[in-house]
Amino acid sequence: MGARYFQDFDWLILLPAVLLIALGLLTLYSIDHVPAEFRGDFQPTKTGAFERQLIWALAGLVVMTIACLVPFTYYDGMAVIFYCVGLVLLVAVLFAPAVKGARRWIDIGGFNLQPSEFMKIAVIFMLARFLAEKRNRPDSFRVLIIGAAIAFVPFLLVMKEPDLGTSLVFLALLFPVMYWRGIDESLLILFMTPLLSALLTVFSATAAERGSYPFLLLLFFIVILIAAYRRRRDLFRSISLVGLNVGVMLLVPMVWNRLEPYQQKRILTFLRPESDILGSGWQVYQSKLAIGSGGFMGKKFLHGTHKLLAFLPERHSDFIYSVLSEEFGFLGALVLLVLFSIIIIRGLYLATKVKNRFASIVAVGICSYFAFHAIVNIGMTTGLIPVTGLPLPFMSYGGSSMVVSCFLVGVLLNFSRRFYEY
Repeated sequence: MGARYFQDFDWLILLPAVLLIALGLLTLYSIDHVPAEFRGDFQPTKTGAFERQLIWALAGLVVMTIACLVPFTYYDGMAVIFYCVGLVLLVAVLFAPAVKGARRWIDIGGFNLQPSEFMKIAVIFMLARFLAEKRNRPDSFRVLIIGAAIAFVPFLLVMKEPDLGTSLVFLALLFPVMYWRGIDESLLILFMTPLLSALLTVFSATAAERGSYPFLLLLFFIVILIAAYRRRRDLFRSISLVGLNVGVMLLVPMVWNRLEPYQQKRILTFLRPESDILGSGWQVYQSKLAIGSGGFMGKKFLHGTHKLLAFLPERHSDFIYSVLSEEFGFLGALVLLVLFSIIIIRGLYLATKVKNRFASIVAVGICSYFAFHAIVNIGMTTGLIPVTGLPLPFMSYGGSSMVVSCFLVGVLLNFSRRFYEY
């Protein structure tokens, strides 16, 4: 049995993860160090991030090993407990002291625990457990409502912290696993289109301020009407599709007024980045300059000038991709994308291969986690997505993110060793 486990072990999931950890540590080391020839002009800014992240990386590898060895049936059995404990921690963090206007961490003996990171694991397991039950038919509207509630409860709690970027992860986990389970596509459209309506409503509001007309919102509404008409045989869903989107278009302005000022500013800066280059648009502007200045081969390890001049305030965490792109160039950035792509593709392949339905759904949820984090983080550093503060797995500085990412890779490796188990 042990020989078979070793034979089935998916090295194409493990090796890219280890290489990403090593690449992240190299970048953090570079941020804290100045090459010898520049030390007369620049003083090293030691933060200790590299040393602490190295400890977290080692801890993450231990967690990965444990996650790989534990029979995955335990994850199925413990899913409800994980989810309930996660909700308790999310409520508890709301009473913790605020840091920079947000409550996201619980101090436990000098260690800052971020419950929202671990809640991502709990949501994946809980959704998989619920959707894997045979009695929960994918064509049932009840199943869609309960599944949505599993994701929306932590979404609302994390929004309260407030942490807009992390809260969106729970929605990003919901739709792929629902689709994979076989939920009716029309039901998914019913839930997904209001999100587009919300985004286009905000965009149209800023367009109106500039004296433009909200053509995109009007066009999208026409598409909604056409889709509803084509599905007119199912009158309830057609009416719901139009009603939900109209409701969102009316409610978004009220929700917008309840967002924190910095959240509004981030969204507005994304829509009009040129409006505040020296203010809220500074990070994205400098990030794009750093990425562009790297060229094809980069400026060499330790020689990134935007890093040396500290033009990127969050270069250890949110904008670590910009530092990597400046020093390793397009080639280095491409390697990073390829490594993430390998993990995601192998994870999806594993979802089709594994015999256990719970494991299959979890694999899709894990792939959604890595895909969403990578797309959003890289998108915000290149100015394609609003700055949300979402870390880049294995790369960005942070213990909670590192341990969670390693754990999820360990779960995938667990499935690869036991793919034949029901």
